[in-house]
Amino acid sequence: MALPAGIDALKSTIGRRGGLVKANRFALYISHPGKKPSLINNNLEGIVGNAARAVISGGSLSLSSFFEDPRDMYLLCESATIPGRQIATQEHFTNLKAVKKPYAYINEDVNLVFHLTNDMYAWDFFNSWQDIILNPRGTKGLPFLNDIGTEVLIQVMGNTDFIPVKTIKLYNAYPVTISSLELSNSSENTTLRVSITLAYEDWEAVGTVDGLTNLAGRAGDLISNSINLVRNIGKIF
Repeated sequence: MALPAGIDALKSTIGRRGGLVKANRFALYISHPGKKPSLINNNLEGIVGNAARAVISGGSLSLSSFFEDPRDMYLLCESATIPGRQIATQEHFTNLKAVKKPYAYINEDVNLVFHLTNDMYAWDFFNSWQDIILNPRGTKGLPFLNDIGTEVLIQVMGNTDFIPVKTIKLYNAYPVTISSLELSNSSENTTLRVSITLAYEDWEAVGTVDGLTNLAGRAGDLISNSINLVRNIGKIF
């Protein structure tokens, strides 16, 4: 006999479990293995390019060009995927019957899509990362994973912007693919996007407290690495 179910039962279940998760509420925190977190923008080429564009358009160089916002990659990320996991099995025969038995697991790659700004920030971010992978320390040979990989956090956000409902942590992640950029005269009303594929050593889902602790630690690193630069900001200008 089937259990009675209706729209009221469905609404009750959804409400009791905090509502449905929205696919457009997510956060991404990713660091570059060749750059320390900093509040000062040391990309001189990008600053000069922004200044040239501002002058040409009749504006002026903004002081904000000299600062790195740690939210840049998060805000420019249009989409992200939470990795799946497949269990690899091998058939074991017993009593004329085949039984699948697990022996390993396979992680899916993570796909990210970023909006490109006029300074090509997201593209440069991953392209310089691949330069480290292809030529580690200017030597030949395969690089060590710990030298090229970083920790990446992908968070599914709930009804607030501060408490994630799920945090996925990637260990030793690095970009294996940077998509090509298609330019076309017929694409007048579209903007450029770049797709990134990340490989990694492993991933795990961490609890809410651990996820918030990781974010607090990253914020602490950012402040500690930048406090001396902020104190001397007057010398820069």
